[in-house]
Amino acid sequence: MDKQDPIVRKSLQDNAIDWLRREIVHGRLQPGEVLTEIALAQQMGVGRGTVRSALFALEAQELVVRSPYLSCHVAPLDAEIIWEIYTLREALECLAARIYVSRRTPLSRERLNQAFDGLAKAEKGDMDSRVEADLRYHRTLVDATSHGHLNRRHKQLQDKMEWLYRWSEGHWPQREPLVSGHQALHDALITGDEDRAEAMTRQHIRSSLEEDLQGFAGLSSDTQR
Repeated sequence: MDKQDPIVRKSLQDNAIDWLRREIVHGRLQPGEVLTEIALAQQMGVGRGTVRSALFALEAQELVVRSPYLSCHVAPLDAEIIWEIYTLREALECLAARIYVSRRTPLSRERLNQAFDGLAKAEKGDMDSRVEADLRYHRTLVDATSHGHLNRRHKQLQDKMEWLYRWSEGHWPQREPLVSGHQALHDALITGDEDRAEAMTRQHIRSSLEEDLQGFAGLSSDTQR
């Protein structure tokens, strides 16, 4: 008999948190959108207490913001927040690049090469496949360091990164080629030294930051006309 993956049992509250997180990260609940317990309870088919717990959980993850008058809304997305997400990601992944190269093994090379191959498979795919392949590549890099604290800090940023990726991909589909956009970074990680790997990681992330800031400025300009 083939071994099957174990059944994951989740509480109603956990399911509510997952549903709300997915709606925010996938952009179906827009940045700044007001969130009411009654409306969410009706959409989810759960009680207001469960919704309230989900809102508190996502507030802790900074995907939900609570106003002084206790109303909730999806976290806003502006130039400052875009800059904060990218610069924190840069700090974590530049460290990951240095550690990865210093500990590089045939197995870690194989894992990163497989993640890079996944970029080519997703290149012409839909948003879901492109975003997942891109995130998987960077998760693989950080995971391959075997640095527990670094992995946990990077994991805490994952929802924000996906939220931003999907926002960018939604406005400018396939703006950034997956393979050629990661080629210099990948080459540095696979064959370069620590300084080269860190430099290419920094360049890769800052290029994406610049594009998203320019894109956001253009959207803001359009809405003010």
